[in-house]
Amino acid sequence: MEIGKNYIITRQPDDWHAHLREEKLLKAVIDLFNIYGRVVCMGNLAEPVDTLEKIADYQRQILGHDFLPIIGVMLTKNLTKEKFASMLNIFNGMFFLKYMPKGVTTNSEQGIEWQELEKYYPILELAKIRQVPILLHAEMDKDPKTGALIPEIEREAAATHEVAKLAKTFPGAIINVEHVSSRYMIGIIHAYSNLSGSISLNHLIHKYEDVFNAQDELIDVHKYFKPVAKRKADRNMIITTALSGSPKFFFGSDSAPHFIADKVTFKKAGAFNALTNLAAGCEFFEKYDALDERFENFFSGYGAARYNFPLNTGTIKLIRKRWVVPMIYNGLAPDLAGRIMEWQVVE
Repeated sequence: MEIGKNYIITRQPDDWHAHLREEKLLKAVIDLFNIYGRVVCMGNLAEPVDTLEKIADYQRQILGHDFLPIIGVMLTKNLTKEKFASMLNIFNGMFFLKYMPKGVTTNSEQGIEWQELEKYYPILELAKIRQVPILLHAEMDKDPKTGALIPEIEREAAATHEVAKLAKTFPGAIINVEHVSSRYMIGIIHAYSNLSGSISLNHLIHKYEDVFNAQDELIDVHKYFKPVAKRKADRNMIITTALSGSPKFFFGSDSAPHFIADKVTFKKAGAFNALTNLAAGCEFFEKYDALDERFENFFSGYGAARYNFPLNTGTIKLIRKRWVVPMIYNGLAPDLAGRIMEWQVVE
């Protein structure tokens, strides 16, 4: 890493959690990911990516760009151990396994309830044996005893018991908690050697009060993502963790675009942050006097090591140059729209 007064040259980063969507949405955002070496492309599409044929089809939509796509295959009731073994035989190293509980977020209707997950342990055991990373959207939206809805801000904390159970059941597995947002989950990740966590800029930058009012009513749909932004104690822990230099934690953007009309009309969860992530990351690490190897390890080092990939050999350059985030980008409302950024990626 080379650091100058008005520039940095750093190892090419990876994005270990991104939603590229499909069709028109994919075309609107995909070029923004060419700065990365590898991108984990989540498979919770309208028809989830959970078969050999769907992996191949989604790869065809994505291939031809500068990054290596790694498909986040969704664990659904359609996936069997035998189908998973076939995926391994053909696509080993080209996909991760994504567990998204039913109903917790966008396109999760075909996910599996936490209470039913044990039925699919043979698949998770095979993932452990073959060292396929198991990615968790770790939220619980209903109380398993009463069925009552859990407030959105408490849903990640409510899932900590389930995450600990998986960690104990599958020692030696590569289990990653996606977009960590609470101090409770940070504690669980530190407690088990087979757990790690990705952190998004969403949870480093945005506050609960930016998104909801005192009555917990949504006031800014464009900052509405899941897990939702947290209050001070949780956010401070996420900030401390990102700056700590712990190899257990690394970058995953969780960029999740929706066209403006859909976002506003249907209150869809997801923040489109692909336009600003590295610039905002520079600002964040500089603000805390950490624009050094901690920045490079967070964006370009620890994730690759965790998933047993070689480090990228290329570099990218960022310069200190002011620019304004557009209010609209290809029909989307970018995160931080209208904000003056202090750093810019050199094309």
